[in-house]
Amino acid sequence: MNFRNFICSSVIGVSLALGVTSVASVPLSAQELPAPKIMVIDLNYVMTNSTAMQGIQNQVDEAEAELESQMQEQERNLRAQDEALSQQRSELSDEDFEERRRTLEEEFSRYQRDFAERLEGMDETYAEAVGEVEVELLRIADELASESGVNIVMPKSTLLLVHEDFDRTAQALERLNERLPSVSISD
Repeated sequence: MNFRNFICSSVIGVSLALGVTSVASVPLSAQELPAPKIMVIDLNYVMTNSTAMQGIQNQVDEAEAELESQMQEQERNLRAQDEALSQQRSELSDEDFEERRRTLEEEFSRYQRDFAERLEGMDETYAEAVGEVEVELLRIADELASESGVNIVMPKSTLLLVHEDFDRTAQALERLNERLPSVSISD
């Protein structure tokens, strides 16, 4: 279960538990829902334009470029070994040639596994860093809602139209940049 699902299920579970308790203790006629007070945040905009996310992306780009360079170097090395083995073919017995070919193929397989593992590791560190930004943004949205007396916070992407009076994207971005100016990704 990922963090977002955990939060949602925890909030739903607590809400349901509180709802059952309050339903049992309050007469049906006295149960009125509060008037909705809505705030909207453009999450995509905040995530794209935050200094933390831009820094994360720069770090990922640099790591990918370094990995690509290492990969190309390793491939050149393996190709050179394959060419050298092909040139030695007439000098080697069939058994020696096949053993060296098999060793080279095993080295190539190790290289492919290592490369795939490193990519997977990069994906995991990226997801962790993005998760850190998302958690902080969630805290900020909760604070902005509390400060404004809002009881519903909606992502702008789910709405067709929204009046600018409801939009708190700029405040969310400003606070996120203040609190979390950067996130370091580590391997």
